[in-house]
Amino acid sequence: MKKILGSVSALTLSTLPLHAQSEEPYALPPIIINVGYEATTPLQTGVSVEVIDEDELEEADATRLLDVLARQPGVSIRSNGPLGTNAGITIRGVSQQNIAVRIDGIDVSDPSGTQVAYDFGGLTAGDISQIEILRGSQSALFGSEAIGGVINITTKRATRDGLSADVFAEYGSYETLRSAATLYNRGAGHETAVTLSYVKSDGFSAADETGLDYGTSAPGDHNDEDDGFEARRLSFSGTYQLGDGAGELRLSGFHEEARYDYDENASGKVFDGSPDDVVDREESGLRAALAFTTSAVDHEVSASWFRISRAMHGTSLDSWAPDTPPYNGTPYPFRFEYEGTRQTYRYQAGFDLGAITRAVAGVERSVETYEDDISGASSYGPYGSDQDQETIVNSVFTEFTVRPTEDIDLSFALRHDDHSEFGGQTTGRLSGVWRARSDLILRSNLATGYRAPSNYELYDAYAGNADLEPETSVSFDLGVEKRFGDSAWLRATAFWIEAEDIIDYSFTSYAYAQADGTSTRRGLELAGGVDLRPGVTLDGSYTWTDSFSEVALDSSSWQTSVPEHSFALGLSAEITDHARLSVSALYEADREALDDYGVVNSTFTYDVTETTQAYLRVENLFDENYQTVPGYGQSDRAWYFGVRASF
Repeated sequence: MKKILGSVSALTLSTLPLHAQSEEPYALPPIIINVGYEATTPLQTGVSVEVIDEDELEEADATRLLDVLARQPGVSIRSNGPLGTNAGITIRGVSQQNIAVRIDGIDVSDPSGTQVAYDFGGLTAGDISQIEILRGSQSALFGSEAIGGVINITTKRATRDGLSADVFAEYGSYETLRSAATLYNRGAGHETAVTLSYVKSDGFSAADETGLDYGTSAPGDHNDEDDGFEARRLSFSGTYQLGDGAGELRLSGFHEEARYDYDENASGKVFDGSPDDVVDREESGLRAALAFTTSAVDHEVSASWFRISRAMHGTSLDSWAPDTPPYNGTPYPFRFEYEGTRQTYRYQAGFDLGAITRAVAGVERSVETYEDDISGASSYGPYGSDQDQETIVNSVFTEFTVRPTEDIDLSFALRHDDHSEFGGQTTGRLSGVWRARSDLILRSNLATGYRAPSNYELYDAYAGNADLEPETSVSFDLGVEKRFGDSAWLRATAFWIEAEDIIDYSFTSYAYAQADGTSTRRGLELAGGVDLRPGVTLDGSYTWTDSFSEVALDSSSWQTSVPEHSFALGLSAEITDHARLSVSALYEADREALDDYGVVNSTFTYDVTETTQAYLRVENLFDENYQTVPGYGQSDRAWYFGVRASF
């Protein structure tokens, strides 16, 4: 989180001709981020963005990438159990179906879900080199699902010439095995990276150990059915210079196959359930782009494709009565199959309008499909569904970036999406950054956003409502970042976001409905870091989130409780020239329906050679018993040993 943010100002100062620099700038390479229609650097945008690089990911060495995200300002997680089970995040109190997710430019939000959202539960860092967390509404750049923010993930890239490779293997608690191998090749006019990763874990019971056992309503230490996870993933990326000014070809993609167990939820209670409740998931993505220049115009033509299929199968417990032990019903088998696809075609052109203004304009077409094949039985008889739905969104967009002085960058983006079901939606974003001094930065961002109703919400045979309109939002944030010499930095950001036209599942009509009124999140994010002495760094953050609503909701995520207070601390120390210790702590307080909790993780790393490292990581060091979703447990104290090497 924080080590990279502490150097954001410094590392980019060397690339910009700032006025009145009072300190010597650092000679570090710029960080490239994707917060607009063209790549930029953190110092040149008013958007509130967090950047996590590969070094920090390796230092954290978390089993789940979710646990790295949890320590970022404004981010909280909601996990339904161990590695692999369904999990999401909130950004500034806005939940996952309102957060857009891109991997190498591919929209990976699941179009086959009840709401279009990305499941973070099985995501690990085996093939990731950089994560960008954009806060605030970003629909002017990313379209639907970007009310709360965006997660941009970039997979590994070649950083040295010739053939090279990275490998790692890890083993630890819950019989967890993680491994990955990346092969790189970089030469004149081309570079490629291919990663193959594998993870397997026996896991633990997703239902909290103090919850309910299958067949009883008595609380206690009943839940002991492990919920395991296994996944294989292949990802790749590459660029190739076509020569003779023909441009650059860019290609990226991935394929993953996964299986995980889950625990059931009935009448608001989570319990072990039958031992065969399983999800089989397969997802693939591919993106190809051609970037070229003609005269004074930079062009990019791209096409991307995403497909996900999920099969949930097991035994239903529709007649289980949580207040009448023991279990007094008959189990019924079920199988729910879902498939979603998304094809996106895009063209954009960038060009200068004079000495201080640059413009980008383009068009985009997205075709999204949803299919289900549901079969099962209950005490009321058999049931089923077989649907095949499609929506099309045609978009036009533009962005203007202006540098009126060498100290100021302004950006204005505008996007219009035309949805095949409900018509047009226009969103905008205005942001600015003022580098008042070389050690002082001010940022501001005002934006609108929206979430289109999913195909399930529109068309489901039982609960769908074809008259739904998009959820809409307005967000604003104002931030300041200050460096204190070369050894300390501090950042503060105030934020406010308001949503209306909220889509809610009604427990009265048993269908989706549009709720009148607004729901609001406001708060403050503080982050900072200091070098206590050479080789010892302390950093941390605090987030205050005030959530309130004037609309009564039955099930919408806008009623979900988020921590009012969240604290994160990190300490990194070089013990010797070859050994390092890092400790991180997270504390969340004032969560409705959930107790406060604190969790501490620690990693000891030793350089075996210049290219080989061994590490020992302990998660939940003090064996805290806590939940992030009511009824679902989290890991006890766990240890993991791993080795990394580069060739």
